[in-house]
Amino acid sequence: MEKLQKDGYSAFLNEYFKENEELFSSLSKKQKPHTMIITCSDSRINPALLLNAKPGELFIARNIGNVVPPYLPAKGSTQAAIEYAVNALNIPKIVILGHSNCGACAHMYHQPTEDEPSLPHVDNWLEYIVPAKSAAMLELHADKHKNIFELTEKHNVVSSLQRLMEYPYIQSRLVKNEISLEGWWYDIGSGKVEMYNFNTRDFEPVIK
Repeated sequence: MEKLQKDGYSAFLNEYFKENEELFSSLSKKQKPHTMIITCSDSRINPALLLNAKPGELFIARNIGNVVPPYLPAKGSTQAAIEYAVNALNIPKIVILGHSNCGACAHMYHQPTEDEPSLPHVDNWLEYIVPAKSAAMLELHADKHKNIFELTEKHNVVSSLQRLMEYPYIQSRLVKNEISLEGWWYDIGSGKVEMYNFNTRDFEPVIK
């Protein structure tokens, strides 16, 4: 923590902030991000770094497993962030950013032991990933050479996209072509990103 306070903050203040004082001055008055990123709480995922984005460009919502919950009946921080991004900030693009080696998706296949800590809130939240697990199991049955964890991670992105399309205010904007939705899967080890193709229903490299 001391390293973050002394070295990290000091470097930001004396280097990055000084080099971008005009940008921060404009951001002190308002924000106008062009993209909302819904991604995982995983410490290895840094959307701004991944996309080389400056402060003010991305509106980021994070939760365990980059999940978009159903519009109803529950209301939580992720739904609130989506509502604000779309209805208040008029963000024209939302990206669901999943990733490799996702602990949330792997947890769906984990058999807990007696000496492990109880995680009731996590278990309850991960119920939203059950449809992705079912879809992944079905695909694995057709092709045994595929990786069940990667399949689950990618189907989880698709499930979140599908739920996002159930939000009434997003539906209306989709009809008017006022918003676009994208699903990405990021391979941490290689740095490569794949994007979901709605036509082929498969993930394809963003840069080939």
